[in-house]
Amino acid sequence: MSLLVHKLMRRGVSLKALGWQGFAASVLITVASWGIGWFPRSQLSPLARSGFFVEFRTEAWGVISCIILMAAGLAWLTRAWILARPLVDTAELISTRQLAQLFVKWSAPLMFSFPILSRDVYSYLAQGRMLHADKSPYHEGISALPGWFEGGSDGLWAQSPSPYGPFFLVLSRIIYFVSNGVPEIGVGLLRITALLGVIGCFHFTAKLAKKMGQNPNWANWAIVGNPLFLLTMIGGAHNDALMIAGVFSAFALAYDHRPLAATLALAIAVSVKPIVLLVLPFIGLILLGRDTSLRAKCMVWLKVLCYCLIWLTIIGAVTNLWFGWLPAMFTAGDAAFPYAPVGLTGWLLGLLVGVLGGSASQTQSIVVFIFQLVSVAIVAWLALAKDISRPVRLAAWALSAVILLAPIIQPWYILWMIALFAISHRVSWSSEKLMIYLASLILVVVFVDQLSIEQWHIVWLMRVFAAVLAVALFAGLFRFDPKTRTVLSGDTGPASIQ
Repeated sequence: MSLLVHKLMRRGVSLKALGWQGFAASVLITVASWGIGWFPRSQLSPLARSGFFVEFRTEAWGVISCIILMAAGLAWLTRAWILARPLVDTAELISTRQLAQLFVKWSAPLMFSFPILSRDVYSYLAQGRMLHADKSPYHEGISALPGWFEGGSDGLWAQSPSPYGPFFLVLSRIIYFVSNGVPEIGVGLLRITALLGVIGCFHFTAKLAKKMGQNPNWANWAIVGNPLFLLTMIGGAHNDALMIAGVFSAFALAYDHRPLAATLALAIAVSVKPIVLLVLPFIGLILLGRDTSLRAKCMVWLKVLCYCLIWLTIIGAVTNLWFGWLPAMFTAGDAAFPYAPVGLTGWLLGLLVGVLGGSASQTQSIVVFIFQLVSVAIVAWLALAKDISRPVRLAAWALSAVILLAPIIQPWYILWMIALFAISHRVSWSSEKLMIYLASLILVVVFVDQLSIEQWHIVWLMRVFAAVLAVALFAGLFRFDPKTRTVLSGDTGPASIQ
């Protein structure tokens, strides 16, 4: 056992203590969601008709109290994650079972929160409702539904096609049907689905890490135990966990030289979020034999492409949505997000062209299309790289290029990048600390951005209060907390693992 672990244990830091601290932090976050989480608006919602949550949302003391609880919970959970770092330094310090139990304690209360850090779960239900009403989410936005706004969906998707694959859309339709439109039931079922994705991520992260010579416990700490991951995937009930689990399983199966199974796993991931189709060339590189010539690459790419097309055709036929997601992938510019560099560029150029009498929307679409071509060129360049000894890392760079050059960058997209980079190679301790700081920064930004503040309050004032409080708590965590500083000052990075 390392000296750092001994030092922390003398200060009262143990696996059991970290488990209950993370549990308490998640309880604070869950209670806070009563006042600032995304509340169901539908007339079918029993909670919307209940008076219990009214004061938490309409009274200033309720909202302020919930902001304080949420900020404290986020900082406390992040602290537990950082203090758990030395325990995953080597495989002997903590078993996979113990690590799983730790994450269960951290995330169990989140199963009962209102959606936090995102309200996309309501868009999932709306798109499931569209399918149930025989409307195509690939041809119409959710505004085609009567009363869509009361469902709680973000207006960003009002007139934009769905960015999700056929498997997930049909799953959303089934959940909407089973829930009979009651949002609490729908959110609960989608959260259970997200939890299954998190479990899949835990399993396949460990499996892939072993194949790549990584410490599986460290990989799971960096990826699954990350508070940004747990809060987004379980608290926000996001489908990204299903996608990441599918991609990791595809890589693991490729390393087992099982191309049919690997392409099936990737096809399922694509049927959740089509963007991960770009991983296919790198699956082919793993399956490549000793011959690394261009001809050999083209042959293996043709092989995995045919396999993947067969699986996607079967999924399309079963769901009756076929390949409607393909054109939808290239029309995401209709929902360009000004916070993304490409979205901001298109928006500004669109405004300029509009002032000059041109078409702002057409200009924006052209800008998005140009950057999409650039990202595809980068993916092709990486796939054709001379050094293909680390295909997963090449895939990480490719996915990063596509994300950063997309018209929309949601904070949880960074999790895809963190996951692939963390598992693809052993990072230095300085890079690992950068990951901790980056995840914490994104957590603070998303917390402030995704506060659900009712119209009875001064929204900007509440957000400023939340931002100042969160920054102060996290600054105190990193600067003044002795136990956190002990971990961050020690060389516990995976580079030292032998």
